Amino acid sequence: MAPPNIPAAKRAGLAVDLDRLTTEGDAWLTPEDRYALKTHGACAQVQAGVFMVRIRVPGGRLTPEQADGVAALADAHGGGWVHVTTRQNLELHHVDARSVQAVLRAVEALGLTNRSACGHTLRNVMACPDAGVGLDEPFDCFPDARRCSDAIVARSAALNCVLPSRINMAFGGCPTCAEHARLNDAGFESVVVDGEAGYRVWAGGSLGIAPALAVPLADFVPRARVLAAAVALAETFVELGDLDNPKQGRMKFAIEAAGVERFRSVWQARYLAMPDDEAPPVDVPKAADIAEILEHVPEGGWGAGVRPQRTPGLALVTAHVPLGDLDGRELRALAALARYGDGSLWLTRNQDVQWRDVPVVAVGALRRSVVELGLDVAGADTSVDVRACTGSAVCALAITDSPASARRAAASEALARNGALRVNVSGCPNSCAQHQAADIGLAGAKVRIGGRTRLGYTVFVGADIAAGRVGEAVGRVADEDVATVVSGIVGSWEVLRRPGERLPETIERLGAETFGGHVAAISQSLGANFVPGADESDAPAASDAPLAAPTPVPA
Repeated sequence: MAPPNIPAAKRAGLAVDLDRLTTEGDAWLTPEDRYALKTHGACAQVQAGVFMVRIRVPGGRLTPEQADGVAALADAHGGGWVHVTTRQNLELHHVDARSVQAVLRAVEALGLTNRSACGHTLRNVMACPDAGVGLDEPFDCFPDARRCSDAIVARSAALNCVLPSRINMAFGGCPTCAEHARLNDAGFESVVVDGEAGYRVWAGGSLGIAPALAVPLADFVPRARVLAAAVALAETFVELGDLDNPKQGRMKFAIEAAGVERFRSVWQARYLAMPDDEAPPVDVPKAADIAEILEHVPEGGWGAGVRPQRTPGLALVTAHVPLGDLDGRELRALAALARYGDGSLWLTRNQDVQWRDVPVVAVGALRRSVVELGLDVAGADTSVDVRACTGSAVCALAITDSPASARRAAASEALARNGALRVNVSGCPNSCAQHQAADIGLAGAKVRIGGRTRLGYTVFVGADIAAGRVGEAVGRVADEDVATVVSGIVGSWEVLRRPGERLPETIERLGAETFGGHVAAISQSLGANFVPGADESDAPAASDAPLAAPTPVPA
């Protein structure tokens, strides 16, 4: 089928005859109809007649009742499979075309929505699941993330017809969130200035074929102005973006074309013209008393999956969900375990499930309940918790079976020795798993090795987002040799690093080309198919928007 004329579909209003889809199936859909369906959260899969249906979970917070409802929908319409994404969404797959409308209505009845979950829309608005309770989070940003999501999605019928491309938006203020803000079209980094809660605002970040880190728009926007800042950013994007050229539609290209200063000036004028919003009150917690916190020790001790909260005696507990895949039984059981915490499930960007406000004395019981499900809290948010997209098994854009490759990589003993490393596997160059933001990233591709073309991956290493660097392509590996090459990368780092040196620091010191050549030699000795160097298609665009100094914006 021919690709859709997306600008034409937008100008036609993105109307979708869901009733006809229900009665006739999808054979009659034009490419433009299929694009319009994306704005309702339904994307055609590689298989004929079935759809992936994506469910927005703003800020990642899910009630047990909602989780039970999604599990029931998965059992009835998706083969029992629920996928947790890297943007805190839930996905159902293999939904029959005639059932899509029924699923959309059932999701709405749960108090959730599929609206604007795909396509050129405001995608799910993320929030740090630690916000308000974690040791490094300045305050709870969830209410603000939810307000921005609700307000902009409420305008989606009109806005989705004029947005040049998607907007990815994220909230949070821990060190990881501060880095993540620079990977989003709109990043709101939680900060406290003179006792007042607010946000440092970033714009224009995204990865993929032409990666760019976000540029700063404002050092501080108070919470009462955050909705104005978010809406002004969407409107500035509409004004300065290129609606007629979807391949150049992302906000980073609008910033590049207009220049950082002009983009910031247009945004600031719109921002200042908008009224304040009524922000629900949040506490700005006092500095954590580490000594008092550590007087409380959970059964099994602290670790990546069991972390202390600011309030002594409470813990954050994370269940490691391999590759984000659950069945309906598991999701229901995880929802029932919310009784140990604040009554909610919190989805994480690492495709895991978290509970907060768990009394330290209850951690052992919660841990045992998770293990009984065949899951664990051990390994959550560590190197063996490899991130992956759904891959070629269902995605029409994917080239490789990224989950299978991720499972092979996760079994590496080298990763088990180095829990702080992050490995992200995308099934294509679009970077849905953010391979360019990982210590080791793999992007599915058809690679030429040994004189023939085969399925494999471009290998990226050394991302250091805090230092302003995305991962560099250092070579190409055949699909079957992913685990060997990942082990070779880690082993090379182990012997070449200086004391306390992180992988990106070692690569920065040695140079990516030198490091890639060393990995190639090791791989060859192990019989693995790895070729150093990047294809021309791996190179980022030369004109990514430059970083500029932060600019304060008056309240």
